[in-house]
Amino acid sequence: MSVPCLMDTNVLIDFLNDYPDAQFRERFLAAFSQGSAVSVVTVIELLGWCKHTEQSRQSATKLLECLDECPLERRVVAATIELRSRSVIHLGDAIIAATALTHGLPLMTRNIDDFRNVDGLTLINPFEAA
Repeated sequence: MSVPCLMDTNVLIDFLNDYPDAQFRERFLAAFSQGSAVSVVTVIELLGWCKHTEQSRQSATKLLECLDECPLERRVVAATIELRSRSVIHLGDAIIAATALTHGLPLMTRNIDDFRNVDGLTLINPFEAA
């Protein structure tokens, strides 16, 4: 059974690049079909890549249009401040983690180590067995 989640930028990049791992694609598509979301940070990171071709930016835009976008609202800002005041975490990762926590969503990411120390955050690595 799959549940909606917040998808990290690296997961979307792997999907757009046709990462060949069948387990990854199955878990990604299952979460995607459940109405998953992205942080505004992921939108910025994915569309702001300086080496996009017209085609790759178009593909990324179409993918993002199928996902809910969680804005940088006051409660996410407050949770981000709290996370950064308690531990060393990059700003983008803190916003993504705070967004997942605020919306009660697990975070699907390949970069588990970036988020391992965030209390209360459920992590899903689509490359590992469930």
